[in-house]
Formats: sequence, C-alpha cells, structure tokens
Amino acid sequence: MYLSIRRLSWLLPLQLRHPNVLAFKDSIEVQERGIHVVYLVTEAVRPLATVLKELNLSGHHRDEYLATGMLHMTNAVSFINNSCNMIHGYLCMSAVVVTDSLDWRLHGFDLLSEHTLTGDFALKHASWMVGSQYKPAEVAKMDWDAVKQGPPWAVDSWGLGCMMQEVFSGEPLTAVEQLRRTDVIPPALLADYQKLLSSQTGRRLNPAKVAESKFLNNKLVEVVAFMENIAVKDSAEKDMFFKKLPAMIPAIPEPVAVRKILPLLSRALEYGGAPASAVSSLMLIGRMLDGDEFIKRVVPSLSRLFASSDRNLRRNLLESIDTYGQHLTTDVIENQIYPPLSNGFTDENAYIRELTLKAVLTLAPKMKQGTLNQNLLKHLSRLQVDNEPSIRANTTVLLGNIAQYLGDTYCKKVLLNAFGRALKDSFPPARIAALRALVATTKYYSPDEMALRALPAVAPLCIDPLGDVRSAALACLESFTKVLRDHDTKLQKEAAAAAAASGGLTANSAAATTAAT
Repeated sequence: MYLSIRRLSWLLPLQLRHPNVLAFKDSIEVQERGIHVVYLVTEAVRPLATVLKELNLSGHHRDEYLATGMLHMTNAVSFINNSCNMIHGYLCMSAVVVTDSLDWRLHGFDLLSEHTLTGDFALKHASWMVGSQYKPAEVAKMDWDAVKQGPPWAVDSWGLGCMMQEVFSGEPLTAVEQLRRTDVIPPALLADYQKLLSSQTGRRLNPAKVAESKFLNNKLVEVVAFMENIAVKDSAEKDMFFKKLPAMIPAIPEPVAVRKILPLLSRALEYGGAPASAVSSLMLIGRMLDGDEFIKRVVPSLSRLFASSDRNLRRNLLESIDTYGQHLTTDVIENQIYPPLSNGFTDENAYIRELTLKAVLTLAPKMKQGTLNQNLLKHLSRLQVDNEPSIRANTTVLLGNIAQYLGDTYCKKVLLNAFGRALKDSFPPARIAALRALVATTKYYSPDEMALRALPAVAPLCIDPLGDVRSAALACLESFTKVLRDHDTKLQKEAAAAAAASGGLTANSAAATTAAT
C-alpha cells in the first residue's frame, strides 16, 4: 500500500503544469539490489535557503526579492488548492527551490492529496514526514473530517504562514510558538499573515487573496511580468516601458538584474520583441559584471545583435560601445564583434557609418595588427572620400589616433598619403584634422619625407582663407621645422666628429713619418 501511495505522490506532480511549480522532465522506475528506486528528472534548481545565504541581500533589495518569491509560492499554492482541489500538505521553506534565473519553484509533493481524501491518501499515511511545528491543529490531531469539511486551502494556508515566517525571519521554524513572532513580517503583509494562521479552518485566508497583496505585487514583479509577456504588448506599451526601465534598474537586486532581467532583455532584442532603446538597459546591467561574466552573459547577444538588419538597434549598440568595449577581449572582437560591425562602414545611413568609425577608436587597441592593416585601412581609404564631410574629417582623426597600433611599416606606407589627401579636402575641419594628425605622428616620418613631401603640402595652408586652418598649418610647420633643426644639429655634430677623427688620423700619420726619418 505504501509503495502505491509513494508512486502516486510522484505521478501526480508530473501532471501539474504551472510556472511556479517545479517542472518535472521525466521519470524512471528501476530495481537496484532488490530495492524499488524511482528517479525523477527536473529542471536544475537549488534549495532556497542556500541561495538566500549566497545572495546576502539586505534592505529594499531583500524585501523586493522575498516579496516576489512569496508571490510565486502563493500563486503555486493557489493553483493547487483552487484549480486542482488538492492539498500540498508540506509547505515550508524546504519546499522551495530556486532556478538559475532566481525564480522560486514549489516542490516536495510527497504528501500531495486530493481534498476529498478518498482512498489511501498520502496526507494520512505519510504525515509523519512533517514536523509538528508545521502542522495545523486538524492535521496534528489527524482529524481528517475537519480537513474535508474545511476549504481546500485550509491546510496549506497554515503552511504558507509557516513558510512566510521562515522566509522573512531567515531562520528555520523549530517550534510552533515562533509563529507568534510578528516583528519579522513586513507590516503591509502582517494582516494576511495572521489570517493564514487562524485557528479556525474556515477563516483561514485563501492564498488567492494573499496573491492580491500590494506588497507582493511590487516593481520587480511588474518588470519581470512585462518582460515575460512582451510578445503580447503593443508598440506604445513597449516604448513607454523601456523608456522607464533604466531608472527602475537600480531598485532591482543586482543578482536578479543579471540572472533574470538580462537574459529576458537579450532574447527580446534578438527576436525583435523589444525596441532598439532597450539596448541602454542591457548595457546598464552589463556594467554590473566583471570581464569574464560580461563575456559569458552579454557578448553572445552582442555579436548576434550587431548582425541585425535593424538599423536603430545597431545605432544604439554603436552609441553605447564605450560602456562595454573595455570588457571585450581580442578574440571576442576579432571573431564576434568586428566582422558584423564592419558592415557599418558601407551602410547607406551616414550616421551609422560615422558611429562605426568612432567605435573603432574603442576597439582598435585590442584588435590584431593584421586586421587593422589588411581590413580596416581599406574601409578608411574609402571613407576618406565619403560624401559626408564630417565622416571624411573623422576618418583622418581616427587614423591619427590609431597610428600607434598599425606598426612602423604601415605608418610609413599609409599616413603621409592619407593626410596629404585630407590636406586638399574642401571641408575645413578635414584639413585641420590632417594638420593635427601630421603633428601627432611626426615620429613616423624621416627628415627627407618631411622636407620633400610634408612641408610642400602644408605650406600652402599657411595662407588658407580660414584662420583656424592657418593656425594649424603654422603649428605643423613649427613642429616639422623643429625636427629638421634637430636633424641639422645632429648632422653638424656628426660632421664635426668625423672631421676631428680625420684630423687626428692625419696628425698621427705625420708624426709616424717624422719618427721614421
């Protein structure tokens, strides 16, 4: 008989389908050394007590998270009592497990019984499994008629009160007297807590009523509910929600933001459920992560998002690259970010081309020299003759800033040609950018290149109609002239040293001849 009850206790949960009930994937019965063994496969979870200890939340963040979890448990119990007309019978903190995304799940269905209590029900034959501190009076006295005559939620309402005490006090219930401790219960939940623990079964509060508590339905619940149901939201609702979300994130416990909200945001962006503005929230949460965690949790989404055909999405990613660029490694940039990002160099939209150009300034220090020289420089060469003047100017600025990562060989091969072209640009800021870039990259030019190529190209700009261009040109000439003067001083010293060495050699030769005579 006991075996049949036990089999029923794990068969029934397999039929329960609710988002707040532990999901059973499969089961198998086997005989091992003469013992009947049942293996149950569930979603990956951990005990609530262990998770709460690791999270170590406090203050407002603790209240938000515990309230959200209790709402989930209240909904699960309400489903069992009101929708299934069944009794869980073993509600306490140990009956709660937590998923990797920090969602609470109800489990421990060993005593699950129908409220009618017909046949050999588990609540009767296995109630010894429940500690006396968790048992309402009718179960402790094994008054099954009182259980049947009471509402289907009566037994579990008492258990829900016990769970509430353990969750908010952070301590296991060891005696029924602890239930009188009300200082640990949030004031907004106290009235419901007391009604759950009524001595009269008929007056115990229905879990469905507890689930309506304003304290349990907090901002975190609203955010998660919206994200989980984003597919049925219209554009106006989404725009309004994601406009407010960045301001709401600081109020969300960091572990919940990272392990729950972040994956929901990533999926919503990848599959088009969220507007492009949601990228700002994604990056805001991403700032909470260190390098390895960022690569693990955010980078896979970034690489897919950069490949999106949604121009607004790519624009938001490029605009916020300063917030996550520091977390990207060379391998991630080379293999996952730069390939789709480089498509922006040829985008029809000028603003996307310009943002892509600026993004390289963040990525270049970690990019391979081969990629810079063999791929990026080709794009920059085309952008130097772009129809948009600002893009031509910014291309020159970028080239001057990343010169140090190109290597001496490519600098000597590319820079003077590129800057010489920009010096002839009709857009004044482009000419100024070229002049300043020449000064910044002086060390890559030989004296011959300065005298024969750079100075002849710069000199005409000293009489440019625009004063800023003339000032930049004169400053450039002064910089080059100083280098050439230093070179001249060096040559004179070398000549003097050579002459001295030659004179000494002649004197020594004459002295040797006289001595021989």
